[in-house]
Amino acid sequence: MSWQSSQSIQFLQSSFILKFSITLFTLSLNLACQDPVEQKCNQVCDIFVSCTEKTLKQTFSPEIKKQGRLSCLDGCTTHNSDILQCYDQVGDSCQGFATCLQQMDSLE
Repeated sequence: MSWQSSQSIQFLQSSFILKFSITLFTLSLNLACQDPVEQKCNQVCDIFVSCTEKTLKQTFSPEIKKQGRLSCLDGCTTHNSDILQCYDQVGDSCQGFATCLQQMDSLE
């Protein structure tokens, strides 16, 4: 291998490592800067969509899942205290989550 080829390979490797490091750093900043309520709402809405499919015994299309998730996120970020309180109490139990939300709704 010639000296120039060796230098070119080293440059490409260094360039790749630098780009990869910058990408990882940027991703970690995005995750670290995400609002804690938003992070929790994302978890809750994933569970909500999954539980809805299980309860209705249907598999939704990706578009329906996306719409349901967006509606859930909108509701969660607006009324997060009740929704997140239920999530904290029952975790990812579909029945427990639904029951808790119904009870919260009847208290209002």
